[in-house]
Amino acid sequence: MGAVSVAQAAERLGVSVPRIHQRIADGSLSAERIGSQWVVDERSLLRIQERSKAGRPYSARSAWAVIAASEDARDRVGVSGLAVSARARAQLRRLLEPAVEPVADEEVVRQLVVSLRSVFRNRAHRRLLRAAPADLADLRADGRWAMVVDLGASGIASADVEGYLAESDVDGFVRDYLLVEADNDANVVLHVISDSQDPYPNSRLRLAADLAEHRGPREEARAVELLHELAVAWKEVDR
Repeated sequence: MGAVSVAQAAERLGVSVPRIHQRIADGSLSAERIGSQWVVDERSLLRIQERSKAGRPYSARSAWAVIAASEDARDRVGVSGLAVSARARAQLRRLLEPAVEPVADEEVVRQLVVSLRSVFRNRAHRRLLRAAPADLADLRADGRWAMVVDLGASGIASADVEGYLAESDVDGFVRDYLLVEADNDANVVLHVISDSQDPYPNSRLRLAADLAEHRGPREEARAVELLHELAVAWKEVDR
């Protein structure tokens, strides 16, 4: 993706030009100064547009409850028992309903991945970082990961490292591998979760949410395929 002018960004968000400059100043909108003008990163702009149009995100607890329900793990949903489980199952049903039939229409695919990114946004704090390429193998094998995301299992080839890490391990992990904040050149994705949170390593729904956040056409298409597979399976057990 490229960049757009401040005026174009303001028009697309339906706000004033000064408001765009405020967002640039507070860091909520990525931009670069070229000469005397600012240009806005289009990927950053799309994220804000999505958040303004998409549904309200689940809380972290609700997001993991829905993921647990997708694994039919009702006994692991939470301390509130059946009431929480019933709510999570209802949320899951609404999420999967549009994917029961195979999805080929590009607009429907876009709507589904936008929904995934929105409702599961709070399941973890996603950090984009960069490590020295020579450290990636050791980093991937580090025993502190709560779970390493296997994108290869989803058919997406990637040399990057992505996984779920307990909050108490993050500072030491970042320090040990000299990780630095990155964006376009990130090769490490940390999903930071609470120390007690199960990341459900075999969850198709959680993997679909992971893939949707990459925003690439292959990743988004695979995310929707996973949703469809899950929707078909869930329809059978939820009759």
